[in-house]
Amino acid sequence: MRPKTITECDILSFLSDESEIDGFSDDSDADKTWQPPVINKNTVDDEDEDEEEDTGFEQVSDHEIIVDTSKSLPNLQLHDQPQTPIIVTITGWAPVPFNGIQLPDQQYGPHAFKVIESASSYIKKYLPDSHFDEAALFTNMYAMSKLGKELKTCANEIKVLYGAHAMIGIIKYPRIHMYWQRGIQFDLIAQAITRDRFFLLRSCLHFVDINNRPPQADRFWKIKPIIDSVRNACLSIPRNISCFSIDEQMIPFLGRIPYRQYVRNKPRPVGLKNFVLTTSKGLVLDFEIYQGENTPLDRSLGLGPAVVLRLAKTIPENSVLFFDRYFTTIPLLDRLNAINIKATGTIMNNRLKNVHFSENKKFKQGKWEELTRSDNQIVAIKWKDSKCVTVLSTATGVEPHTMVTRWSKSEKKYIEVPCPSVIKTYNQNMGGVDVCDQQLEAYRTWIKTKKWTLKVALHFIDLSIVNAWMEYRQDSLNMGIKKNSASIKNKRPLTVDSSSSSEDNIEPTEPQQKIQNYRTPFPPEHKTKDKYEHWPIVDDLKTARNCRNKKCKSRTRCSKTEEA
Repeated sequence: MRPKTITECDILSFLSDESEIDGFSDDSDADKTWQPPVINKNTVDDEDEDEEEDTGFEQVSDHEIIVDTSKSLPNLQLHDQPQTPIIVTITGWAPVPFNGIQLPDQQYGPHAFKVIESASSYIKKYLPDSHFDEAALFTNMYAMSKLGKELKTCANEIKVLYGAHAMIGIIKYPRIHMYWQRGIQFDLIAQAITRDRFFLLRSCLHFVDINNRPPQADRFWKIKPIIDSVRNACLSIPRNISCFSIDEQMIPFLGRIPYRQYVRNKPRPVGLKNFVLTTSKGLVLDFEIYQGENTPLDRSLGLGPAVVLRLAKTIPENSVLFFDRYFTTIPLLDRLNAINIKATGTIMNNRLKNVHFSENKKFKQGKWEELTRSDNQIVAIKWKDSKCVTVLSTATGVEPHTMVTRWSKSEKKYIEVPCPSVIKTYNQNMGGVDVCDQQLEAYRTWIKTKKWTLKVALHFIDLSIVNAWMEYRQDSLNMGIKKNSASIKNKRPLTVDSSSSSEDNIEPTEPQQKIQNYRTPFPPEHKTKDKYEHWPIVDDLKTARNCRNKKCKSRTRCSKTEEA
């Protein structure tokens, strides 16, 4: 096809009489050297490609436009005319494959531990002895100023208070006072601290001197010591080049609290919003509590990108970040790419102004479209699962795609559909914050209180316990200790000589025989649908049987078997 060119006459036709662009104003001299005008991207009409009119642009590729200035103008004196076409590069998107990278291994840090003690020793990193000393000091000061008498608490008693709340999260009673009630009392708590002393310490617990507020303090200055203590311990966790995820975490509280947020579709939607950076396995590495406009963020790209850039400062280069559509924008991915951090995230369609996919109704289940930007730095992929989802990535493209099992509404059965590689890696690495929330929710200290400071402090105590357990478990596995070994169950101190490797000092445990659960085969179809012997019967089973139907996870008491 003959290239379409734009001549000088066509260029002058774009200019009005009052234009002052590139030396063509009324005040300009005739001897001025002519310079070709800058072609604006908005002058190209992408939707009129089928018209026969010669627009003067040669579409060399989806990203280049050639301007031909070799022809002279009869009524204009030009000097130093360029003899070669001028190529103006325009960033665009084309349906070409994206060359991604190989994702790093899933390890949160190098193995640097030579002594593995009990899991409780890991908590001391998050809540050191200095923290309990300060808490005891300021608790006594608050009790003296408010109650007019000495409380005489100490660091060990504050530890007992923390431990009692941790046990309340594990063994749940309907009312707190029932832990000391005769007949049903919980000895681990009742013998460690009395009921009245427990409530008195809890109401007076403080971490700072509230009578001396520091200048330029944030709204959470009353609990800042425990927040900083936990965050510094998270920052001290060693981290390799790996995959990390960023998401929102709620600190639940329904009472009055500064900057209380409501986040829809969260299990605990009301409370403080906490932006968290985790590994793919749920280990918290950094966090930032949202404080409205007082949050220390650079919002030049918006709130979501500002949070990602703030938390990305603590991870090494060449790592890969995963986040959801609340954070994802194209400028954010460009900024992360400039600091050698790859990223993948879902995105809302209204943030893709120049990326044009097919309509949703044209997508069938398993179909995708892949559009790569001209600089081969970002790829946009739209894939149809049960609904259409759009993903931006600087790390992974479509290939190599895999097959996944999905339910087909039209065929009323499970079918195999192709899944792009970027979707698979996103699902594998994005749920780190959800794993942390799941662990917190299992043994969260649920108590009623009107003090938001106590509620937030208990949240970070629970977070310290969860993170300490994850570190202890990962270090044990790195040392070659199996998950179900007696060393982890009994929490015995394990000492390893630094002069030799861990493989020479730790005796391998004997491999345990795997117990296979042989399930009764599912009856053939002509027996399952014969309408015979499907009535409920009385048996001696304590629980219902697992359904033998393939891909069914329900339970049933139907006695229909293959021999029936």
